[in-house]
Amino acid sequence: LGFRDIPWPTFSQPRSLDDLTAARVTRFVLSPLHPGETRRDKVRNALRRWHPDRFGRVLARVDDGDREMVEEGVGVVVRCLNSLLER
Repeated sequence: LGFRDIPWPTFSQPRSLDDLTAARVTRFVLSPLHPGETRRDKVRNALRRWHPDRFGRVLARVDDGDREMVEEGVGVVVRCLNSLLER
């Protein structure tokens, strides 16, 4: 797997870390396309999916050349989600 193979929580697939922004993650996670969930539930569910401990299973399958970039991307997503949960 490579960076571009990861199903990042954004509406358009990021080509690089610069494309993976808090605004794009927020727009996707809080989208009305997830009906029946409260704002808090949406963020919590996304946090469960993207938590670094759980994501380690996927990370083990990432190509060595992309692993650092994927780790940084997961960090961007998790920081964004934690920020949303605190609001």
